Amino acid sequence: MAQREEAVRADESLAELQRSLAGTVIAPEDPEYDAARVCFNALVDRRPAAIARCAGPRDVATAFEYARANGLEVAVRGGGHNPAGHCLLDGGLVIDLSQLRGVEVDADAAIARAQGGSTWLDFDVATQAFGLVTPGGVVGSTGVCGLTLGGGIGHLTAQYGLTCDSLVGAELVTPAGELVQASDNENPELLWGLRGGGGNFGVATRLEFRLYPLETVVGGLLTFGGEGVRDALRRFRDLVAGAPRDLSCQAVLSVDESLAPVLVVAPSYMGPSADPEAVRALRSAVGLVEDTVRRHSFLDQQRVFDSPYGENRHYWKGHFVRELPDELIDELLRRLVALDRVPGGILIESLHGAPKDVDAPPGPVAYRHAAFNVSATATWPDAAHDEEHIAWARETAAALEPWSLGGGYVNYMQADEPVERVRAAFGDEAFGRLQALKRRYDPGNVLHRNQNIPPG
Repeated sequence: MAQREEAVRADESLAELQRSLAGTVIAPEDPEYDAARVCFNALVDRRPAAIARCAGPRDVATAFEYARANGLEVAVRGGGHNPAGHCLLDGGLVIDLSQLRGVEVDADAAIARAQGGSTWLDFDVATQAFGLVTPGGVVGSTGVCGLTLGGGIGHLTAQYGLTCDSLVGAELVTPAGELVQASDNENPELLWGLRGGGGNFGVATRLEFRLYPLETVVGGLLTFGGEGVRDALRRFRDLVAGAPRDLSCQAVLSVDESLAPVLVVAPSYMGPSADPEAVRALRSAVGLVEDTVRRHSFLDQQRVFDSPYGENRHYWKGHFVRELPDELIDELLRRLVALDRVPGGILIESLHGAPKDVDAPPGPVAYRHAAFNVSATATWPDAAHDEEHIAWARETAAALEPWSLGGGYVNYMQADEPVERVRAAFGDEAFGRLQALKRRYDPGNVLHRNQNIPPG
């Protein structure tokens, strides 16, 4: 009897929340519930008490009030692409921004304003209509806000810096329900913290970005196999060390069906040449088996990588490294075949060029001076192999530690990372400033389902 009464009260409470929202409330008994709780990482299978699909900042404030009144934990969903699955929780309330996907472009001012649930596909389609870009993510289903608040590495990092470097304004709803604006002129310390400090201070319902002119790039994929993989990876390393800032370049190590190593290199060149010298140097490496590099639209470049949403299980772990010496390359190649099964891959993201500018916009990220971000991205479909793949990623990341700068990329960190790793991602001084912001905007640490910065 008591259990039935509690269920009735819960139903009435959700009905009251629905009446208070311009958006919708999805409960476990609703037919769309299972689809609404799918996130990028199929390893994450959680059942919220309710999902509040918000239609604007006022709905977000109402959802926070409801969670507070009912003693519910809160998770926030933008694009839902975080491999840690922070956007879902068991038994709590999900503040879901997935209906807020508008992107407004002011071409004359070279500014774009993206709502909190927009993805990079939404953003790039809107800005490319005017021949403009912001350096964003490389997978279209990634959320704009999540990637930005964690830093942001992509196809235009060398040219224009981290995604957060182009962040010039924000609108947040704090856990207390306050609507806060951040810019160089209003709450500038908060804007500083948002350039890499994650979703610790409020729910971003709108971010504002600086835009740059760009319509086409020379890009695509160069795939190397056989005995040439090691030398091709060394050539990639040497090339980006001296590459001009008009070339971004990333690489992925994986294995083919026979478990032989494969290297995929993704150049993105925005200079005037149709056949840039750096790309020719990459092409000339031994073992090239496929070449799709050509001049094409930036939207086409944004499609060269894809990752199915909600289909595969993921566990990612890595380090920013000072260098990529031959010893580390050999270790990565050993780790690549250690699982005796396709492990997923090892992602190597170059940080040369604009991230190292001395006049980069101020923000807390501490990894600008790293040479590469190296991540073991375990990816697999079968739950029976969870332990093996997670162990492979952890062991591969551990093998990187002798070359590590400390900390890791918060956008790729799993939920089991200790606070010391989070602190190291910023450094002690910046972490202290971030904690001060946390005490101001979220003193109760309501927003703790993230790479958390506790109030202290």
